Amino acid sequence: MNRSGSRTWTLLLLTLLTVLSLALHEAGQLQPLENLALLVISPLQRTLADAVGGLSSLFETSRDIQALQEEIARLQAENNNLVAENLRLQGLSEENRRLLELLGFAQAHPTYRVLGSEVIDRAEAGVEVADVIGSDPNPYLRYLIIDRGETDGVAVGMPVVTEGGTLVGRVAQVGLRWAKVQLLTDPSSRVSGLIQRSRVTGPVEGRPDGSLWMVWIPQEETVQIGDLVLTSGLGGNLPRGLIIGQVIAVERQEIELAQSARLRPAVDFNRVEMVLVITDFTPVSPEEPPAEEGTGP
Repeated sequence: MNRSGSRTWTLLLLTLLTVLSLALHEAGQLQPLENLALLVISPLQRTLADAVGGLSSLFETSRDIQALQEEIARLQAENNNLVAENLRLQGLSEENRRLLELLGFAQAHPTYRVLGSEVIDRAEAGVEVADVIGSDPNPYLRYLIIDRGETDGVAVGMPVVTEGGTLVGRVAQVGLRWAKVQLLTDPSSRVSGLIQRSRVTGPVEGRPDGSLWMVWIPQEETVQIGDLVLTSGLGGNLPRGLIIGQVIAVERQEIELAQSARLRPAVDFNRVEMVLVITDFTPVSPEEPPAEEGTGP
């Protein structure tokens, strides 16, 4: 029998079986078999339905997790933006505070001519404020670099102060648009100091270890921990009354002619950002006695 004939007989057989099945179903003869088939198939259908439902729930859960992760990422980005904005506002507030203190110092000393430097120029009440733009990498030299120089009228020897009239140091080197400021703690720095309480004067100098000392204090004078030391103005190199620091230790030996006091600088030199350069002031006359200053720590 060829292949075509085989297909014909198969089709006829399937047709007869279909007609017979329909006839038996209408007659109710297949009911037991159908019940048996349902008994076997029903658990499989329920299992399949549960599996499909589980997969559907899994897909929905996966979509929910993805949506939740996206929402968390969005909220995290929003929080980061808010934190950054808050820090920016805090920085502006701190900068404004420093500006106000520097301007307050300039306004409290109208006889001084002051100049500052800042990356973003600001000017108010005739005072320009400036930022520190670097420091000397040499560990034995202590300098700050500011962004004002010869073109701004800065010259070697000019005093440099920060908030509250605190002395930072003096200009040691000048370029066209920059200047190096020698800090008080530099080993070659020496200024004339005055103990506010007792009005005793003496040189204040830096040491190689970065400490600050007031030396050649007469032995008969009493130096106390916490005494505030200001610039005396003697010698005409600095204005009088700028804050230098506080006494934190006293060295006194009976065989010595003088005693020394270690000072804590009134400014953290590692955190100085804005300064004023005093370009002109009225020097103290050599005959003029140290006046009482109302400056506090």
